[in-house]
Order: sequence, then structure tokens, then C-alpha cells
Amino acid sequence: MLTKDLHTHTIYSHGKGTPEENVLAAVSMGLKAVAISEHGPGHMFFGVRGRRLDRLRREMDRLKEKYAGSIEVLFGIESDLTGYGVTDIPMELLDVFDVRLLAFHKGGMPCDGFGFARSLESLHMGGSDPVKTAEALLAAGERYKIDIFSHPGLYVKCDIPTLARGAKELGIKLEINAARVTMSDEELRQAADAGAELIIGSDAHWPSRVGDDALALAAARRAGVEGSVVNIVR
Repeated sequence: MLTKDLHTHTIYSHGKGTPEENVLAAVSMGLKAVAISEHGPGHMFFGVRGRRLDRLRREMDRLKEKYAGSIEVLFGIESDLTGYGVTDIPMELLDVFDVRLLAFHKGGMPCDGFGFARSLESLHMGGSDPVKTAEALLAAGERYKIDIFSHPGLYVKCDIPTLARGAKELGIKLEINAARVTMSDEELRQAADAGAELIIGSDAHWPSRVGDDALALAAARRAGVEGSVVNIVR
């Protein structure tokens, strides 16, 4: 059973429900915490920026206060890896977010040659360098105080042993994404063997999917890594 879901989306990006609907869904599931973690401002299509980000911030403050007795409501961000060691989180807003996720996404605006090369890779138009991708995520993870690497290996290849070893040192969790598991059973075992903590995130785009851990939990059980998952009750 999931205890917290730190990866959910709403109408502020490309989800289908409101932040409050996600919170209510989490309460109905008996979760202890839920995060609204929209895409960072650098995403060309779904990024939350400017006045929209300000409105979301005020909405999160309201929900935190309203549901304080029922559930911990967290203001999150799913940031984009836009370059080597670079994300789209504005440094002046870094501490505004309670939970910081990081991944490479299609639609992120590349800021250097590395980011451009990864964008080409995601479109199957270039080569791949999984170790360098892992190193770039780790460099950004340290610089931007990242809490979770979301769906590692989605869109561009990532060397999981390299990522897991660095994540352990930095205290960053690797997500088992419940919308589509992006790590193989062997990669999950490699991550656990490296000592990295794993966390299940629903990546919910509908309130009805908040707290849904079925696909990810099945993968964790199949790989024998349940003991490394930090947000389930066994």
C-alpha cells in the first residue's frame, strides 16, 4: 500500500483534474502525503511559468492550510534536464518547492550541446551515451537539490548503475513510475544493489489515478526490490 504519492499532474500542465481533486483523491486513498508536481517552466508545451505559476503557488498554500488535518499537501515540480547539469528550475525559486523531481522530457528547451544531442536521441535521430546522461542528471541533482529522479530511462537511455551509485551518495531517490515502468527488472536490482532508495510515483494525470501503485509495485515484487521502496507499507 502506498503511503505518499509525490508525482501527480493537474490542469495546470497536462492533467485532467484540479489540484484540489488530486488532494481529495489522495485523502480517499488514505495517503499521508501528496504532491502536485507540474512540469518546470522550460517545457515548451506543458511548463508552468509566470502568472500561472504564481496562481498555482497560491492554490497550493490554500490547500496546505485547508487539508492540514487530513493529509500533507506538497508543492512539487517535475523539472526538465535541459543541459549537462542544468534544469529549468529558476534558482531564485529553488526553495519554493517542497519536492523537486528531475527527468529528461521531450519538449524541454535544450540550453547546450548536450541537451540538443539528447533531444535528437529522443527523436531517434542521434546516438546515445547512457553513462553521460546519468552523469548529467547527477550533476544537476546535486546543484538543484533534487529529491527524485522521475522515470529514469524514459525517452533517452540512462546507465542505471551509474545513476544509482550517485543517487545513493546524494540522497536522491529513483522513481518506479506507475504509469509506465521505465527500468527493467535487472536495472531495478542494480539500483537496489547500489544502495539507492526507490520510490513509487503514480505520475497521475487524472485524479482517479492518484495513489495507483499497481504497475510499479508489481515490478518491484518481480525484481525482488520491495525492501528498497521507501513509500509503501509491506
